[in-house]
Parts: sequence; structure tokens; C-alpha cells
Amino acid sequence: MRRYFYLTFVSISFCILLLAGASTNSTAKDSIREPAVAGSFYPDSESDLRAMITGYLDKAKDDKPAGDIIAAVAPHAGYVYSGAVAARTFKQLKDIDFETIVIIGHDSFQDCVSYLSPDDYFKTPLGLMEVDTEMIDKMLKYNKGIRSGRYMHADDHTIEIQLPFLQALGKKCKIVPVMFGNPTIENCRILADAIMASSGNKRVFVLSSTDMSHYPSYEDANRVDKSTLEIIKTMDVERIFAHLKDQVVKEDISGLQTALCSRGGLGTAIFFAKSKGADQAQVLHYANSGDASFGDKGSVVGYSSVLFINSSAEPK
Repeated sequence: MRRYFYLTFVSISFCILLLAGASTNSTAKDSIREPAVAGSFYPDSESDLRAMITGYLDKAKDDKPAGDIIAAVAPHAGYVYSGAVAARTFKQLKDIDFETIVIIGHDSFQDCVSYLSPDDYFKTPLGLMEVDTEMIDKMLKYNKGIRSGRYMHADDHTIEIQLPFLQALGKKCKIVPVMFGNPTIENCRILADAIMASSGNKRVFVLSSTDMSHYPSYEDANRVDKSTLEIIKTMDVERIFAHLKDQVVKEDISGLQTALCSRGGLGTAIFFAKSKGADQAQVLHYANSGDASFGDKGSVVGYSSVLFINSSAEPK
């Protein structure tokens, strides 16, 4: 009798383990990164979100730059602050044919090049966006400083905030979500090279998700950010990084914590764009949080829309 109960217990336990294993494998196979800032940075209602983005896009000026747009910059604050600026970038992406978009978010200052999301999908109120897991696997093998890290993406808004714009435009592309590591010039080169080497024959677009100056006054932000945008136009990453450091260290501007919060992504976008023949940076729009009707002009965050263009190529 004891042997019977023992064997029964073992059999039941084994079945439970099999079911648990099957459940774990299923989750790993189709893992979904749930939205972290829906209802705060943007509406959590599908209809309200779509209406808000459509409104921004309808009002955005259509700049129609001459040439092939290779990469871009868009801000990542709450839509009521930065949505109109982001719309200037995304309006130009509507007719661009790309299969995968690499979105590079915040600098983490970790001792690595970057953290890629291991999830299969990112979810927003507008639905799911598929992660290009094949490209991510290749990037992870390209350099040991490029790592997989779900926890780095769990509560991040800098990538998520861009996705509803792509969905509202009806883009059927896959995404490569990247949180930058230590924002050095060398790491920017490594990540740009990894994107190039891992993209194969597919058309890949790179989006740098970044805001500009953090917490100076309205007047100081306008001055600092416009000087930064002039340097960005040179597409000289070394010069841009030196300028960003000087703004904080040498200029002694009250309240200024950073002149650009995601410089790793910006540097990567520029290196990638230049490798694809980009020779021009076009600034479409600048504003800061103080321009919002309820914005506090005493302490603001800056936002910009920038395109990196191959002016000798036909738009694709």
C-alpha cells in the first residue's frame, strides 16, 4: 500500500513538473512586454490614444526633405509635452519602407554596450509590435558587451513611448528595443556596427529616443538646446559629445543636469546613418515643456525632431 501511494505521488509530481515546464516554455516562446506608462505618459484607451496621435500627425508640418532618410531623433516625454515634436519625426516615417526599426532609449551607464529586450512582443493599447528576435540574436553574438536584459526594459518609457506612433501610422515593421549601456563614443561605434552586421539584406531604420536639456529655465533651455542642435548638424559625434559635456561642466547653467539624456543612441544613429551615406542632419522642430499651456517655465525639458539624410539618394 505504501508503495502504491508513493508511486502515485511520484507520478502526480512528475505530471505537475511537466505542466509547469510546458507553461514556462510557452511563456518564454511568446513573451510579451506589457505597457509600463499607458495611462500616464499617454492614454490607456485605444480610441483616445489613436485620436491623440492622429491629431498630432494631422497638425504636424510635412517637411518632405530631399533625399533618403536613414535615421532620426524623436523625444520621449509625455505626449502632452512632446507629442507634437515627435509627430514631426514620425510624419516623415509614414512613407519610408523599412522592415525593422531599432529604437535606442536611455543611457543606463552600465558597464556594457547595451541591453536588448529578450521579449517577443511589446504591447501598447493599440496592439502588439513584434520584436525582431533573429536580428537581436545576431547582435548578441556580435559583441559580448551587447547583452540581453529584460529588467532594464521593464519600466522604461523611452522605447514604449515611440511605439503607438508607429502603430497609428500602420507600420508593419518589427522592432529592436535597445537600452544603451555606458555612453562612450566607442560603444556607439560598436552598436552601430552590430546593427549593420546583423541587418543582412533587410532595410533597417534607427531611431534615437532622446530628450534634450533637463531642468534649466525656459530661456536657458532655448539657448542650450539650440546650440546643441547646431553641433548635431555637423554629425561629428566626437564634437557633439564634447559639447554636451561642456554644457554641464563649464557653462554653469542653473538647474541643468544634462544637455541630452540619451547621447548613446544619438551617437549610434549618426554612425549608422553615415555608414549608409547620410551627409546631412535636418532639424525639423524644437520646443520644450515650457511651451505647453500648463508648462512651468522655471524648470523645463527640451525636445527636438531631427532627421539624418543621404541627400544624394532618392527617398525610399
